[in-house]
Amino acid sequence: MSAALTRFERRGAVAILTFARPDQLNAMNGAMVEEIVAGIAEAARDEAVRALVLHGAGGNFMAGADVKAYAEQNAEAFRDFQESAARVYAALEALPKPVVAAIEGYALGGGFEIALAADMIVAHPQARLGLPEVKLGLVPGGGGTQRLARKLGPNRAAELLMTGRFAEAGEMQAWGVVNRVAEAALDEALALAEQMARYPAGALADLKRLNQTAWQTSLDAGLAEERDAVCALFLTGDGMQRIRDFVARSERKKAEGTKA
Repeated sequence: MSAALTRFERRGAVAILTFARPDQLNAMNGAMVEEIVAGIAEAARDEAVRALVLHGAGGNFMAGADVKAYAEQNAEAFRDFQESAARVYAALEALPKPVVAAIEGYALGGGFEIALAADMIVAHPQARLGLPEVKLGLVPGGGGTQRLARKLGPNRAAELLMTGRFAEAGEMQAWGVVNRVAEAALDEALALAEQMARYPAGALADLKRLNQTAWQTSLDAGLAEERDAVCALFLTGDGMQRIRDFVARSERKKAEGTKA
């Protein structure tokens, strides 16, 4: 039996999906694609999981697709791999739970594309992120050209795409792609995920969907979806109870202040 290429574990309400091919800088091959998709599906099925953290073993997030495997593929096999890998990015965006990428070392090519499909990125100060496909005479095949331009704007995206350079975590934070830079990137990502996991699942799912809608549709359509979501959540038992709890706390603080 071949060794697992990923690890899936739970820490309370947070699941951690670790890319575990460190001898290859966690480069993604076809078998690894299947395990990643299965891990995301497990996070979706498990109602106790409220957030997902992505991490790489051995000090690197992921150095992209396995270029050695590319060299052995014909045109049909290459296209099949690209279409199969696309399921990873789509599954991350479709997961109705927050996804945080904890990046150490390299997040390149498909690895950076996975991070771009996450909701948030926490990176080590020495992390390097980039889409160097141009150096192989290729373009990104996992949504890198589209997601990067949406998150960075066309000019900055063009610079990274057309030079293929590796950007530092601090630069990516200044440009708005990385949320936080931390020496203990995994711990920081887990703390962020745990904070979100305390909130109602329905609200988190709607917030994720509406955040994606904001840059995929018109303002009027997005505002209509937002109104529908807040009205639906208002009617849920969780929503109503939290509103009542908030009012009760406010009244109690007011009463205590008056007595004082």
